[in-house]
Amino acid sequence: MQEALDGELESDALHELYTRIDDDPQEASDFQRLKQVDRLLRGAPMERAPQGLALRIMAKLAEGLQPEHLMRSSGLALALGLALVTLVLTPLLAGLGWLIVNAVGNAGALTALINQIAGLLSLIMNSLDALVQGARDVLNTYPEAPVVMVAIIPIALFWLVRFGWRKEQE
Repeated sequence: MQEALDGELESDALHELYTRIDDDPQEASDFQRLKQVDRLLRGAPMERAPQGLALRIMAKLAEGLQPEHLMRSSGLALALGLALVTLVLTPLLAGLGWLIVNAVGNAGALTALINQIAGLLSLIMNSLDALVQGARDVLNTYPEAPVVMVAIIPIALFWLVRFGWRKEQE
């Protein structure tokens, strides 16, 4: 509706808008009120802002951004964060230390730990083997897959870098 009042709506969209307005009395009422507000705003006198208003606004904003205040609050947040991490990790590290000391002192526990680690490594190796086998199957089925991957990887990296650069700018 606003684009129609501004004269920026194409003829097809304008015709669709008028059809909608003709079919729905609520839409017609909204459009009439919007037209009335538009007429009032277009007829309102334009006044300039007082001289120095922008400078006063920027000075007020700068007062809230004093570097020493920001550094003090950032330092406090860092100290609190480190204290919280220490508070959480200290019992975990103490428990881990106790387990290691007991495992080294007990041959049965050490053997069980080594068996668990070996089983985990075996599971990882089997998963990698299944992944490689799946890649071979895809290559046999679609011989052009390596070319597609070589084309997609630089494009994906480009988009990731571009997205990251855009986020840094914001």
